Amino acid sequence: MGMAAPSPKGSGPKPGINITPLVDVALVVLIIFMVVAPMLTKTFTLSLPPESVDAPPPKQKQEPLVMTIDETGAIRLGNRSVAREELSEVLPQILAATGVKVLNVAADDRVAYGEVIEILDLSRAAGAKSIAVITKKLDKP
Repeated sequence: MGMAAPSPKGSGPKPGINITPLVDVALVVLIIFMVVAPMLTKTFTLSLPPESVDAPPPKQKQEPLVMTIDETGAIRLGNRSVAREELSEVLPQILAATGVKVLNVAADDRVAYGEVIEILDLSRAAGAKSIAVITKKLDKP
């Protein structure tokens, strides 16, 4: 195992590679992987409810209620024109009749910001709890 015996020709001892430590390390690493591998599997239980045969039909989507404000300041709720003074009376009736929970507001770019905010405040006071502002997507240059 160590060194070879000298040869009669006088060439000297020949070096040899001892692979025993390499095999020992490889076997230890193999045993470590064999022990650790079962611990790495992750399992979980999942209990699903039974599938219902009498599934209710999907709800029909409601048309959103859109309030538009044009450049003259005229207010439209859906297809109906509404004066600013009538908004606090008409909006609760329309919200109750349609069952819509969100009031979508679209204002023309030329309408003053303060005027739009006043109309939003009137809408909130009239019973619109959730107000969404409709915007347009800008084109990227």
